[in-house]
Amino acid sequence: MELELRCWRCGTRLGYTPGLDRCTSCGEPLLVESDFRGSLQRDGSLVPRELRTVSLGEGRTPLIKSREGVYLKLEYLNPTGSFKDRGAATAISEALSRGCSLVVEDSSGNAGISYSAYAGRAGLKVRIYVPYDAPIGKRNMLRALGAEVVEAPTRDEAARLATADSEGCYVGHRINPFFLEGVKDLALELSSELKDVDYVVTPLSSGTLLIGVWKGYMELVEAGISKRVPKLVAVQACGYESLSKHFRPITNVCRSEAVLPDGIRLRDAPRLQHVAEILKGAEGMYVVLDDGIVRPYLKELWREGVVSEPTSAYAYAAARELLREHYISGKVVAVITGNGMKHVSGGMTI
Repeated sequence: MELELRCWRCGTRLGYTPGLDRCTSCGEPLLVESDFRGSLQRDGSLVPRELRTVSLGEGRTPLIKSREGVYLKLEYLNPTGSFKDRGAATAISEALSRGCSLVVEDSSGNAGISYSAYAGRAGLKVRIYVPYDAPIGKRNMLRALGAEVVEAPTRDEAARLATADSEGCYVGHRINPFFLEGVKDLALELSSELKDVDYVVTPLSSGTLLIGVWKGYMELVEAGISKRVPKLVAVQACGYESLSKHFRPITNVCRSEAVLPDGIRLRDAPRLQHVAEILKGAEGMYVVLDDGIVRPYLKELWREGVVSEPTSAYAYAAARELLREHYISGKVVAVITGNGMKHVSGGMTI
């Protein structure tokens, strides 16, 4: 099938070039333009089947309602326990199509686990750069899945080392346009489950989840399936509020640097300006929280049987706090991005 890459900032359109992830004109990250209308009619998906040749049955995760009225999209029930499986399926499929034999990724855990599983499914080798303090449960899973694990001093240093690795194909989810394509069907599922969603609340690190949901909804609106794009809420952790350089938080509870949410302890990412533009255009919000305010909400989720990782609890906490303060109302979805079993297996207590 014919694909096109497009720059979100300057609009430059580029033909498909294997491994290209930044605009040749302005250097910003790229988006994939594909035949989503044809895919919807043929496959009932926003992602053309040619972009997802490697699959472990990702997607179609449950949507439930918490006792407090917040809808929870249980992405932790994907094959390897996180929403990253959606993006890994398409990113690994593209890497396989261009002849890669070794794929390289940087991750605090979930993305690396997803890439390792999908690379294994495709018969590819994988090297994952992780911060030394990534949860032991996640590091054990990476090795069990056959990944070569390289530890770095910090999450940001892991990203630097991975992008400098010239031996394999760098498929890092922070910048890979095909990873975003796999996330889009989350919007399609929410649209079919709830019709008109008012707010979608997501934890924010690299921004791939928020951008993927936004892109999916934009295409659904263009296809006449959804009436509008929900208002999006991005949530970051105290000490790692990188989006604040581009967008002002509506709520900022920051008394001490966060330790719990390993999935969003990243101090910078290449797509943050795009995230800020999306929030501005969609009347979105930005929230910064710390462990002190989030920990009781993490416990609340587990007591309701929702085996959430701490990163996901940041989204749930933000939804609850914004509802309590009357900043938001209506149908509010918090995306439960990852599985907490990876944490308790490494010794974390709830």
